[in-house]
Amino acid sequence: MRRQRVFESVAGAPRPSARWGVAILVLLGLLSTPSTLRGQSWVRDFVITAGLTGEAWWGDFSAITVPQFDSTESAKAGVGEWSATGVFSLLNVPGHRLEATLDAGIRQSAATGFRLRNYAPREQSGRLNIIYEQKLSGGLFTTEATARSRRITDHPPMPLYKYPGYDIYNVQAEYAKGVRGFNVDVKMAGEQADYKPPPQLDHLDHLDRNSMIVEVGGNRIFYLAKDPEDYEEEGPYWAIRTFGAYGYHSYPRQGGEVQRVDHAMRLGLTFALRTNRLDITATMAGTRSRSTSPRVEYNHGRLHVQATWLWDATDLSLVGTLARKRYIQPTQDALVAGEEADNASVLYAEVTRYLGQRVDGAFRIGWRKVETNYTGAFYTRFGGGFSLRVRPWG
Repeated sequence: MRRQRVFESVAGAPRPSARWGVAILVLLGLLSTPSTLRGQSWVRDFVITAGLTGEAWWGDFSAITVPQFDSTESAKAGVGEWSATGVFSLLNVPGHRLEATLDAGIRQSAATGFRLRNYAPREQSGRLNIIYEQKLSGGLFTTEATARSRRITDHPPMPLYKYPGYDIYNVQAEYAKGVRGFNVDVKMAGEQADYKPPPQLDHLDHLDRNSMIVEVGGNRIFYLAKDPEDYEEEGPYWAIRTFGAYGYHSYPRQGGEVQRVDHAMRLGLTFALRTNRLDITATMAGTRSRSTSPRVEYNHGRLHVQATWLWDATDLSLVGTLARKRYIQPTQDALVAGEEADNASVLYAEVTRYLGQRVDGAFRIGWRKVETNYTGAFYTRFGGGFSLRVRPWG
């Protein structure tokens, strides 16, 4: 049975970029033949994914994205996508682990429903992640560095919302240790986000952000069997984790005499249940953000649930998110588009069927709605598609 972490993040990661694809091809070119690659134990996993998706969009979200001339109330799109993910073990000795993950891909859409012309947005995004773990003083010390990049060409008007391009760099360090039956962890992270909007939406450049985050958490695992050694891996269990975090976020392109700086406090609780056939993770968190710019002060709540049912050759996954964000000030005309991005409700389901030793197919349907609390503007996306995943090596 596949191993899953008790509190694994399920936040939507960006899709990999063609630019990173060149790096993967160069890496593979250093290896003489596929048989040579298969013989390298440092290639932990390598996945190639290709898929087709149909999407329907509707809404009036232009109220906060500066209306474009060709905006419409509804649009449809067909999407073809390709991606590749490689996981490479660079060091794996007792007490030490160094691992790199490299993603690359392209997402090409063909959109209709606009008044003047049809659009063909192409999304290219990528991610390079390097993680190092070391046992230290009875605990586990982890350092991690991540670089993410995203670009979009032929950016469509609303309601076909495409998150702007960006370059984001993140570094973090974490120390976790068991203390009297509890697992305690402390994490520090720094992040720099540089957005790359299209010329017609250059105001999105105001989203550039520098962040520092400190998080402290603790969890405890309760096994459902008296002797967990009788079960595969850890055995069935349930677990509870509580956490608190402080975030310092500065926006160098916002503010006149006083630069915008946000101070965010977050508290949360995570519940996890794992059996031989079922994995469930639910996280509830609340954020209180105050700022040197009172117009953007808000309170935010989020509930995220993920469940997976495991069968011999088929898995069913359900993911749901309910988020609510309420600004303190009654008028928010000066908001920059994108500051509502975490005010989304999401629901999707995926059925994965294992078709062979290294091939599986997946069918997914999904719904998303993002809305504001001060104008009533919103956009909604509904889509469904099929993809094939091939593991030629690893």
